[in-house]
Amino acid sequence: MFIPAVMPARQPGWACLVLLRALWPLFLAMGLGVPAQALAQTPTEGASPPSAWTRDTLGGDWGGLRSALGQQGLRFDLWATGFYQDLLQGAGNDDGGFSGRADLMINGDTGKLGLWQGGGFHVHATYRGGDLPGFRGGALFPVHTSGLLPLDSKDELIATSLYLSQRFGDTSRVMLGKINAIDLLASRPFFGGWGTDRFWNLAFVAPPSGVVPPVIMGGVLTHSFAPYALTAMVFDPSDQTTNYSFNRLFDDGVNVSLGLSWSGELAQRKSGAGITATYSTAEGSDWSQIGLPPGSQTTPKKGSYNVAVELSHLLVQSAGVPGNGLGLYAKAAIADGNPNPFKRSFVGGVAGLAIVPRRPLDYFGVGYFFYDLSNDLQDAVAPVGSLKDEQGIEAYNTFVPAPWLRLSANLQWVNPANGANPPVWLGGVRMRV
Repeated sequence: MFIPAVMPARQPGWACLVLLRALWPLFLAMGLGVPAQALAQTPTEGASPPSAWTRDTLGGDWGGLRSALGQQGLRFDLWATGFYQDLLQGAGNDDGGFSGRADLMINGDTGKLGLWQGGGFHVHATYRGGDLPGFRGGALFPVHTSGLLPLDSKDELIATSLYLSQRFGDTSRVMLGKINAIDLLASRPFFGGWGTDRFWNLAFVAPPSGVVPPVIMGGVLTHSFAPYALTAMVFDPSDQTTNYSFNRLFDDGVNVSLGLSWSGELAQRKSGAGITATYSTAEGSDWSQIGLPPGSQTTPKKGSYNVAVELSHLLVQSAGVPGNGLGLYAKAAIADGNPNPFKRSFVGGVAGLAIVPRRPLDYFGVGYFFYDLSNDLQDAVAPVGSLKDEQGIEAYNTFVPAPWLRLSANLQWVNPANGANPPVWLGGVRMRV
């Protein structure tokens, strides 16, 4: 999904803090405007509050305030994640390291807030810190996604999503504004997870396509006509992580993406399939001209594409939680290879939820990825070094002792794109509250 490059910041990082401070009085006013009867009629009245090990969130229902705000159209989700990862084998510093991250999601329903029907506003704010690096061992893709994303924002508060949405009936929805691309994968059982959930490696969190930046600015249209769904996206080709304005939007070109998906059943098991094509008019480096003699005239190359096919199938149905179980997932893609740094890729594996008896919240995943890098790019690097295709395997297991607490163990093997480096083994643990 992502362009594996760090784009320069367009706006100071403190712009997010200023923006959230400006919005906070609105959120507070909405909260103060909750009718007293709504608080008086919360579901917890007259019932014993759930214990700390059975309630959905660590903070509980805030004395009924959370439910009351939800009834009025405001939902707040806050989670904090701590990481430890060690380079078990491979080139580079093998010292273990720690990092941390906090994510805040704010979702508002404009209809319940008394504004207009079918609308919503959405904010995803992130703060990350610590010394655990995102890249290790010569790997092309971050082995610790949360150590890199959001881009250029260590020890800063960043709003990676800040957009409005509007529903049209029960079948269509439009999103406009600044959108964290990983947010669009939140409901997936295999991909997604921001690196705070499920896999750590970017190849699984958001498979790089060479034409989609981590944070986009533009519009997304989804339309469902069961069992099919159509998705159309138009967005700026540059990463928008630190940008909060529409200045210079589309100055560097435009990206267009069209996707068609199907969801249904095969052999009485939940299944899905989809195809997505993305094209960018932005200029990029012409890899075939890299390394020409000094003084040679070079020109950038314009136009890049990526076409991906995705499949999913539930292999084993969970005995305790219908719709969940052990599933098989795969995504294969082709790209132009110049200026796109990729030519072909494959990412796939299995993920299980509610498979272990009497452990309905525990889940796990095992995945494999392979990225065939552009031949022109490899030839361009050949005079000064070795750049090869990158592949890797990752496995994680998550133990959930309480609905609000997730403890994960992680193991990765990566054969890095840097041909001078040997294969890498990494182990890590993660706690999310």
